Order: sequence, then C-alpha cells, then structure tokens
Amino acid sequence: MKHTKLVSFILFSLLISCNQKEGLQTKDNANDTLLIYSEFDYHKAKSKKIKIIDTLCLFEENRAKKDIQNKQLTYTYFYAYGIYDYSNKEMNTLLSKYDIKTDSVFKPCAGKPPKGFEWHCYQKLMNAEIEKKFGGNFIDSLRNIADQKFVENNPNFIFNFSECEPTSRYAKAKTYEDFLKKPKEDFIKRLHYTKLNNDQRKKERANTEVFFVIYKDGTVGKIKVESDFSKSKNQDFAHYFEEQAIAFVKNAKWKPAKYRGIAVNSEMYLNLYNK
Repeated sequence: MKHTKLVSFILFSLLISCNQKEGLQTKDNANDTLLIYSEFDYHKAKSKKIKIIDTLCLFEENRAKKDIQNKQLTYTYFYAYGIYDYSNKEMNTLLSKYDIKTDSVFKPCAGKPPKGFEWHCYQKLMNAEIEKKFGGNFIDSLRNIADQKFVENNPNFIFNFSECEPTSRYAKAKTYEDFLKKPKEDFIKRLHYTKLNNDQRKKERANTEVFFVIYKDGTVGKIKVESDFSKSKNQDFAHYFEEQAIAFVKNAKWKPAKYRGIAVNSEMYLNLYNK
C-alpha cells in the first residue's frame, strides 16, 4: 500500500514538473493571463497578469480527502523555533485510542507563501476534519491530560521559567506582578556597603544574576551567580554581592511553580541590581 502511494506521488510529481516547465509559457487565451503552477515559476514570472493554480496544494487536499474517506486520520503538530510540547508521547497514546495517527511539521514564525499559494494543505485539512468530527475542544482537552501525565511520569523534570503558569513563586509576593519586583527590593534592603564610600554608593551600579531551581517542595538548589559592575575596578566587591545573593536565595521562602495546576520543578532567574 505504501509503495502504491509512493508510485502515485512520483507520477503526479512528474506531471506537475512537466506543467511547471511549460508554466511560464502557458497562457489563458481568453485574457492573455499567464498561468502559474508553482512557487518556483511565480518567482520567475515577469508578467503582471498571472493566475495561480496551486497544483501541490490541490494534490495534498485530494490525498487528505481520500484518507478521510478511508477513515485514516492523522493529526499534525505545528512547531516553530523554541516551541515544543513535552507531552507528545502521552498525547500520541491518547490519540491512538481514537485511531488517530500523529505527525509534526516545522512552521517558521516568519515567512509565508506567495499570494495564491498555501502551505501544509494536507495537514490543515486533516486537522480541521478531526476538529469537526470530535469537537473544537477535543485536542486541547487531550493535551491537558497528556501534560498532567507527563508531569506524573517525569517527577524530576525541570521546566523552563516561562513554561509555567504566571503565578508568584516568592512567598512575600501575592501577585505575579509583585513577584517580578519584590525579590529584588528585598535583596537590596539586606545589603551593607561597609567597603564603599558615599560617592560609590550613589554613582556605582552593579547587578548580580542568580540562576537556581525551585523544586516542587519549595526548596532551592543548583544556585549559580555572576556579577557585572559598571567599572572593572569594583570587581573586588563581586564576592560580597554574590555571597549575599546566595544567602538571600537560600533564606527566602519560595513557592513551587505550577504546570497545568500541578506543582513542578522549575528554573528561576533573578537579576538583582545593587544600588
């Protein structure tokens, strides 16, 4: 069966190729419009009067319709740079219960096909059919279950800061907005500039970056610090600031991040400005 599909695709591709070779010379005699069958010919065309016939999209849509008719459904994940769902393994298992296979396609954030052309026609039509058959919330509801199962199956996994829900992870901050600034304010209050003169205190600025992990039980670990001063001569104070930053992180009370409502391990980053 797979070989038959492959042969059919090759023959169709050859037919398209033949049309594409003649694409720039093919005209609609009724209005002397140039017929364009591919993006390649589109970019080569110099005529302003053109008509797009997206043969590849038509082929993909026809293939999708045949698969739908034969009850061979495939759901496609669309991805861009930096975007990935960890729970695809769990999602695949859930979809298989409905006799739905899965595939994935990279879709760049920037760039789009020329006007008149369409990308991923098979995948879009197939996904739309699955939504039509099972309901608009079908995929989202399954993804929610899959994410929860992923967390259960991977208790030691550490999530990226931005992947978690926007909730406060600092005990003294009630809202997410307060959480973004309260730790920095509290850190500055604990500093004692015993080795800096008044002029340095007013004019000099430094920032200490702190990277650590908040575990799902509220404890912290994997602490790393790095300081950057406006003047290199003040690097002598780096040890003091970094020592204070580590002490602040260890002594503060933190709250675990949430992912799908479940407490998880997560990365944490603080940029502590020393005024």
